[in-house]
Amino acid sequence: MTMDETSDSDVSTEIEPSEPRMRWAYVFAIGLGFFTTGVAWDVYDSYVPATLLAHFITGDWAKTIIGFIMVIDNILALFMQPYIGARSDRVRTRFGRRMPFIMVGVPIAALFFSLMAYGWAIDSFLFLMISLTLFNVAMAFYRAPVVALMPDVVPSVHRSKANGVINLMGGIGAIYAFAITTQIYKITDPGLAAMFGIGVDYIGPFLAFFTSSVIMVVSLILLFIIVKEPKVPPEDVQREIGILEAFRQVSFAEDRSAISMLLAIFLWFFGYHTMKTWFTTYGNQVWGYAVPDATFLLLGMALSFVIFAVPAGYIAGRIGRRRAVNTGLIGMFACLTLLIFIHSYWAQFALLAVAGFFWSLVIINSIVIVWELLGKARLGVGTGLYYIFQMAAAIFGPLIAGVLFDIFTIRLMFPIGLLFIGLAYVVMQSVEKGEVGDEQISEVAQ
Repeated sequence: MTMDETSDSDVSTEIEPSEPRMRWAYVFAIGLGFFTTGVAWDVYDSYVPATLLAHFITGDWAKTIIGFIMVIDNILALFMQPYIGARSDRVRTRFGRRMPFIMVGVPIAALFFSLMAYGWAIDSFLFLMISLTLFNVAMAFYRAPVVALMPDVVPSVHRSKANGVINLMGGIGAIYAFAITTQIYKITDPGLAAMFGIGVDYIGPFLAFFTSSVIMVVSLILLFIIVKEPKVPPEDVQREIGILEAFRQVSFAEDRSAISMLLAIFLWFFGYHTMKTWFTTYGNQVWGYAVPDATFLLLGMALSFVIFAVPAGYIAGRIGRRRAVNTGLIGMFACLTLLIFIHSYWAQFALLAVAGFFWSLVIINSIVIVWELLGKARLGVGTGLYYIFQMAAAIFGPLIAGVLFDIFTIRLMFPIGLLFIGLAYVVMQSVEKGEVGDEQISEVAQ
């Protein structure tokens, strides 16, 4: 990261050193890497359970089976992402230490993303499942490195703002998934169907996946052209550790800020992933909306998240990262409570938009707190720990919820989300560090 440098002869010694600046072009370019994950996962979560898997899996326990398949990505991520994130701290190539993972993972993920939908279109469950599994492996291979790339080039004081930009790009990907693919999904063009060798009833959903794959590859090309990774400082090399050692240090540290932060992350993502995975199904079965219309509701939250992603970083700069996260959790709890009782389509859309603002306060600033607590030399490890707890929640949330929905009712979706977001708020009160400059006093960063 380039810094503003001023010699002693140019200014008075009474003037404080200028604040380090960042290359905004780099930040937006790195955001393209996160954009690929936003496009892929939101299309995946919206259409794989409700359309692709529901085509093959029916019966009394269909939700349980689909829920298990939907956590395959999180099971792979739970084991792969922490190791790869920590490993990327210690990789040295002419392309950098993060870029090799991104260059390999994105094209493979894009390929099997399209093939997954193609397997559904040709009525081959085996083809679908093989492609689904390989897509998830590829996504887990590059996600932690692409996230860790941003703090490599951005100083601590700017990371909340930069993470806002990164998530802005991911949110734009979500808007594409919820606004554009819902229209692509409805295409029934015989000519396009013949071009791809599939039935006319399948061409719309297939194109929703195919166009997303093209966007992923184009984003990778732009990221590779624009971003050049910085060299690793010698002092950082001496402080690099593996993921198991990092987990040990965090677990047994006298200061409980790091482990409390990670536990809070687990709790709120348990609730969030439960609702995100099952939202389209809930909208279809409880509110009575068509699948594309239920998915479209999430556009309200995605739009709001995009609009407020960057302001959320600035808000944290004014009130503090921890206070911003706590405010977001309180707001999310209130919005989800109201959604239980509101049944007007556009009122639900508006309420989800408000929830998107509060969710931005949580997401933009949480991983930045983890980076601060682990330190600059351990950004990959910190990212890996973040994903251990996020992905563990993403595994158990939808899976346990699917079982409960089969036994009782899918109407439990919002109460489950509220329970875990409320618990996350309680645990967050034990996080005492994580603000700008706290790396110097964080026990697990030394």
